[in-house]
Amino acid sequence: MSYRLLHTLLALSLLVAMPYAVQAARPSPKRLAKILRSAPGRPPAFAKVIDLKTSKVIFELNASKKLTPASVSKMFTTAAAALRIPMKRRLYTDVLIAGKKAKAVKELVIRGGGDMSLSHQQLRGLANKVVKSGIRRIGTLWIDSTLFDRKLPRGFNEKRTDSSYRAPVDALNVDKGTIGIAVRPAGKLGRLALVTINPPSDAIVIDNTAKTVKGKRSALVVRTKAAAKGKTTVIVRGKIGIKRRRPAAVRKRVESAALHAGHAFKEMLQGNKIRIKKVRWRAPKGGYKRFKRLARHTSPSVRELMTFCNQFSHNGYAESFFKLVGAEVKGAPGSCKKAEAAIHIAFKGSKIDWKKVRLGNGSGLYHANDVTADAVVKLLAFMHNKGPIGQAWRRTLAIGGVKGTLRRRLRASVVGAKVYGKTGTLNDVTALAGYAIGKRQKYAFALFFNGLKRPAYLYRRVHDRFLQALMSPGSIKVKAKTRKQKKAKTKTRLRKTHRAKRKAKLRKKRRPPPKSRKKRPKKVHSKAS
Repeated sequence: MSYRLLHTLLALSLLVAMPYAVQAARPSPKRLAKILRSAPGRPPAFAKVIDLKTSKVIFELNASKKLTPASVSKMFTTAAAALRIPMKRRLYTDVLIAGKKAKAVKELVIRGGGDMSLSHQQLRGLANKVVKSGIRRIGTLWIDSTLFDRKLPRGFNEKRTDSSYRAPVDALNVDKGTIGIAVRPAGKLGRLALVTINPPSDAIVIDNTAKTVKGKRSALVVRTKAAAKGKTTVIVRGKIGIKRRRPAAVRKRVESAALHAGHAFKEMLQGNKIRIKKVRWRAPKGGYKRFKRLARHTSPSVRELMTFCNQFSHNGYAESFFKLVGAEVKGAPGSCKKAEAAIHIAFKGSKIDWKKVRLGNGSGLYHANDVTADAVVKLLAFMHNKGPIGQAWRRTLAIGGVKGTLRRRLRASVVGAKVYGKTGTLNDVTALAGYAIGKRQKYAFALFFNGLKRPAYLYRRVHDRFLQALMSPGSIKVKAKTRKQKKAKTKTRLRKTHRAKRKAKLRKKRRPPPKSRKKRPKKVHSKAS
């Protein structure tokens, strides 16, 4: 083969390989650092990016320093749950009786299995099954929520708010540890407003001074606070207009999820004329050998519950998974302390420096948790190497431009990659961690800002720009708009303008014509002759 031919072939091969070389080019660390420094007020930034194919560090900034992770903590909780609890498993809420079915039974138990998705309609379904079985008298009703401890997760008392996102966690709960409160006007002026609780329960005390007034306008304050013996007081103040059609509705946390669920179940039975002699708030003495299952509610699979938790960042679901992992690995009752130890066991071999990680709760609420960007990336790499389990867990995360908290961010066509991630937000924290997968790249990333002094959305934009710069040499190209797409866009714009013109014409037609003033005849003054 001649030298010229060899030279030509080599040149051609370089030309063919050039696009791929461009695609494989790595982003400039200086450029990435500059983007993070552009954040308003320059708050402390923490970041790490690794290439999952080669395990090489692409970028890092303060990666080994402790930080507040917000809801990125849920990654530790749900990943440990995926490793220790089968994804196909379902959680059960059981109703059991001692002895044979009869009109009168000595003992009936409702036992919580940690199902955080149980609704009041589903709880009523269990009560209806008891009614259909023919039972009319119960000696002792046992409310068993001993799978979890009764303690509020660490850090939840940092802010004394009655918001539903700070709801308590129990093995038996209904409506995610919250109640629906509806306020309606009374039939007559001056009377107290009508307050209804859903589901009704003896664990809820109503303190209402709100009055019915004239008109449609309302000025109401509805809040909840702790009452004696784990009960919850609902306080309603202000006024509500008698002409208001829809009720004023809010959702608030209860003080004890198990107490509220147990009382709600008891009232559902009593509402169907079932007499109950005693109620006990624990597991029955002597265990469950003498009991038979009468009814069961089955939750969605662990995979489905985990997807809801990660994609919509639900604190109650995360705390339930946290204690569930603790109970699974360390035995019942599940607690925050057991859960943290169980997570350490689940990630054995991940090379995470646990001395710099503190997991006070499973949701990341407030400032009970500390992690490092390095620890989060090591978690992501560990799960990536776990085969089908890791892939199943990755699919529970929010997807950029498609699902969950990233639905309106990080579209693949804009970023140049498919982003699977977990967001995190507190008053002074914004966070994003996950996977960025292009055609030829697979990155694990963790991005955090702590000590924010301006609204969180400004810092989210910085994280989005960072990922766009990270993946800009990537393989997924932003497709230029086709002629069809351009025509469709112009058509929609024209339709909107036509609609606006039609509406303007209709408004003119509906307007009554201006009243025409009749001209008065001029008075003619006749001159005296």
